[in-house]
Amino acid sequence: MRIALINTTKENGIYPLGLLKIGAWQKSIGNECELFNRKLPDAGEFDEIWISTLFTFDIDFQLSIIREAINRAKIVRCGGISASLMPNEFKRLGADVHIGLLPDAEKFSPDYSLLKINPEYSITHTSRGCTRKCGFCMVKILEPKYKIRKNWENDIHLETKKVLFFDNNWLAKDKKELFKDIEKIKKLHCEGKINKIDFNQGLDCRLMTKEIAKELNGVPFELIRFAFDGMHEDGHFQKAIDLIVKHTKIKDFTNYVLYNFKDTPEDLYYRLKEHARLAELYGIDVKAFPMRYQPIIGFDRKRSYVGEHWTEKQKKGFMIMVGAFFTSGLINTRTIKEFEYIFTDSPENFSKLLNWNKLSEYCEKKSGKKKLDIYYKKKVNNRNTAEKLKYVLPKPLKSFKESNE
Repeated sequence: MRIALINTTKENGIYPLGLLKIGAWQKSIGNECELFNRKLPDAGEFDEIWISTLFTFDIDFQLSIIREAINRAKIVRCGGISASLMPNEFKRLGADVHIGLLPDAEKFSPDYSLLKINPEYSITHTSRGCTRKCGFCMVKILEPKYKIRKNWENDIHLETKKVLFFDNNWLAKDKKELFKDIEKIKKLHCEGKINKIDFNQGLDCRLMTKEIAKELNGVPFELIRFAFDGMHEDGHFQKAIDLIVKHTKIKDFTNYVLYNFKDTPEDLYYRLKEHARLAELYGIDVKAFPMRYQPIIGFDRKRSYVGEHWTEKQKKGFMIMVGAFFTSGLINTRTIKEFEYIFTDSPENFSKLLNWNKLSEYCEKKSGKKKLDIYYKKKVNNRNTAEKLKYVLPKPLKSFKESNE
């Protein structure tokens, strides 16, 4: 039997791990598989079409693929995040919907040959599920039980040197199991089989301890990712950064920062400013990657959701600021002065600034964007960027015009 594996996710540089495992499973029982990205094979070319779905905001495209797939193969199956969270939308089209993980496929390592390219990295999980039940996260539905995956090293492609770990909460493991993973990673590194790793989903800052930080010394992290998703993590986040800096050689952090959920613009200001404070304090990179909350279950095609403590103008205003001053959506302010130059000198002013009618002009005024561009292009090593670039703080807030004027 011939099976077409369809990845419906827009190009994001991440390999479709689920489909690679399904391909390995199906090949083991004698079926032929081929991977397609956001397109379908010709009618009659394959006996079955298996479709992977990811983001629910892309559900219109996913459904359109399934409608057409039904005309091109006798059997159409679909699974993944969207199909698991909103199965009825897919079932009514006549597709066979699988909810959650496929146990048979989970037993197999990914078949990277389906990519038709030499992979640049490997992907694995050392665990599935999460012990947390965060209101904004669907892991509690998709992978309700926290499980340890042994022999995860079998997922590593021998020709790659970088490994992405997709654990939802690696640090939630029993300490004994966690230290086994650390020992295994160090061993693979010493053998030359790994030179970089990235726990791509982030580490739980609330679970970081001095003992764990010491064990992590020598692990070849490309960078560390924590999350500062709300004020409930205040204190834990700063302590985790402190422990890593003091007990390892890691100097690069990129942290997920959720906003537009239950937080306020003032909360976001504080969390972002803490990144700048820690960067200045330790002389390291502590970057923030803001992630705008959108309801995951439901149809929000325009991604128009506004959090209960936000306004539409504030939501768009923050996106304007990030786009104007930073590249790739990463906020990397290295000093408090640099941070205040961009985001103003208080959370109250920041909240009002986001509503200002002339926010776009503000982002360009006083050569702010030009000066930042010069800074990054010259790769200035002097941390005292305020003096280096002669930053000038914005005019007092009394010059701002409120959005309702």
